Amino acid sequence: MRWGALVLIGLAASACAVSPVAAPPAGVSRSSAGAAPASGFPGQPGDVPYPTKDWPRGEWPAGTNRTAVDRVVDEAFAGGADKRVRGVAIVHHGRLIYERYSANPLDGADENMPSFSVAKSITSAAVGILVHQGKLTVTAPAGAPEWPAGDPRAAITLDDLLRMSSGLEWNEDTDIAASTGTHDAAKFVAERKLTHPPGTNFHYCTGCTFIVDRAMATALGGGARFTEFIKADLFGKLGMSVTLSYDDQGTWLGGYAAYARTLDYAKFGLLFLRDGIWDGQRILPPHWVDYSRTPSRTNAQYGSGWWLDPQLPGTFFAVGARGQVIGVDPGHDLTFVITSTDAGRSKPVSDVIMSVFASG
Repeated sequence: MRWGALVLIGLAASACAVSPVAAPPAGVSRSSAGAAPASGFPGQPGDVPYPTKDWPRGEWPAGTNRTAVDRVVDEAFAGGADKRVRGVAIVHHGRLIYERYSANPLDGADENMPSFSVAKSITSAAVGILVHQGKLTVTAPAGAPEWPAGDPRAAITLDDLLRMSSGLEWNEDTDIAASTGTHDAAKFVAERKLTHPPGTNFHYCTGCTFIVDRAMATALGGGARFTEFIKADLFGKLGMSVTLSYDDQGTWLGGYAAYARTLDYAKFGLLFLRDGIWDGQRILPPHWVDYSRTPSRTNAQYGSGWWLDPQLPGTFFAVGARGQVIGVDPGHDLTFVITSTDAGRSKPVSDVIMSVFASG
């Protein structure tokens, strides 16, 4: 899997007309209609409990080349050097079948690992929950107070922001620090001028996620209410322990600022592998996972907060700087996590895991 290449391509992408287009988010339903995964998503086996408290563990599947995975992981650990993979976890048919950490004392099962841009995928999930609760409409204008009626930026929707097609001016190299160095990161981004009409151009924008995070907080009555919400309605239901960072206004910096253990990220991957269902309860609205993994009309390699590989239809990836990866492969009932300090070390591990399970 070439997720490293996808990110590099995505960051450099300009306006383009690609196909297929994103499924209309209006098709996302708030009805639970029973907690069963949609066609194409594997359900949790009846004899395998969800890992809300403890992970059910399983054996490595027969006929699948574990030696190849061990070999690439050993090399990626780099003896615990500064540039290394920190941890690898693989979940197959709902069971944890592989869990290893580097020899570096900063790594291990109990260590919080930075998400970097994996947090964008968490932001997208939180939006989905609020859609499910009737508190947000993803196709509606984002409603930033910096965009009065008649301002062309007032047409920017949450969908545009989630799909990196807001049209706002943004420099990923310099503006992250500039925005988070202010007292109000979302305001800094919302005040940027338009360089393209909303929804017409892909331009990777971490700061655009801050506007989404503020919109969620506004819908709930403030940053403190948002924290209560995401802990209760997402992290708590999955049994995840996650630390978030905020700006001075109490807005979560959800473009990058989440910290969790490797196996907590695996729970998040399992939620999407199960089409947003957890232990008999629908957490995400019907069709939200399909919406999240549907290619955007401005970039076939990006969905709603998730990266895609056109050569692996149906498979999708949460990706963060320095090689953080959550891979979700419904076709093989597989999700995996790589935490890392170096994308170059991480990418071969992702490639081999995907290849081994595709051929096993």
